[in-house]
Amino acid sequence: MPYRTALRKAQDHFVNEEWSDALVMYDTLLNRRPGRVKTYVDAVVASAMLNDSASVMRYMVRSEMQGLSLDSLFSGIDSLSRSIGQSGIYERVLLLVKNEQPWFTRVANNYLLGYYEFRRDATHTLAIADELLAVAPKHLGYLKSKAGALLLAGDNESAAGVYESVLQIDSLDFDAHLFLGSYYAVKGKARLDSIDKRYLEAKALPIGQAALYRGEKHQVIETDIARARHYFTVAAGIRNNSFIAEQRAWLESLTDELPQSSGLVRPFIRRLKQE
Repeated sequence: MPYRTALRKAQDHFVNEEWSDALVMYDTLLNRRPGRVKTYVDAVVASAMLNDSASVMRYMVRSEMQGLSLDSLFSGIDSLSRSIGQSGIYERVLLLVKNEQPWFTRVANNYLLGYYEFRRDATHTLAIADELLAVAPKHLGYLKSKAGALLLAGDNESAAGVYESVLQIDSLDFDAHLFLGSYYAVKGKARLDSIDKRYLEAKALPIGQAALYRGEKHQVIETDIARARHYFTVAAGIRNNSFIAEQRAWLESLTDELPQSSGLVRPFIRRLKQE
């Protein structure tokens, strides 16, 4: 059978989801051209559709023996599985390789990390990032992936802690300074708003009580707001942009001044709340 005829038959079997027949043709094709990456990709996906783990590994090992690029193989599997609406195949193949060939754990984990990040899967991204960091604790990419997963999971405080670790390794990391500047700016503004709200809602202020509220605001400005200004200033020195410039100008405008609270303001606010 001419090679092109065998290739066409294999493609027809694949399109018609005749997975076993397709594998027969793939074996024929590989016997003639054992270095063709696309054939391994098709064979692995067809094997996965049959839930035949042994067959998947047979083709994976065979491709490794040919010295083929793992990147080309995995990216091909990812693309083909998504094109037929079976994106989970890519994950299953990576997990299978990781389990069957422990020496490829770090390689498989790197691909899994990218897969889970793309799917915005915080739980699995965090688990894989921690596995990779156990081997390479100072890898900036893994640390940022972990921070991103924590942020996606809503744990902003822990994400900030990871970015602090990034700066211990690279004190001029732009992403870390940008995130931490934003984190402390939001945190500080929320605290300032809370103080203003408590001040305006107070029914009666003893003499000197307003100074206590101003003192609280001053402390926030000297801590969270000061940290935000610091991180944005360093970030601006690395790579300035309009967002950073706007944030710095806004932070500089914040003071410990209290909102207007004349005898008319508080009753008006209380009346609005009652309505």
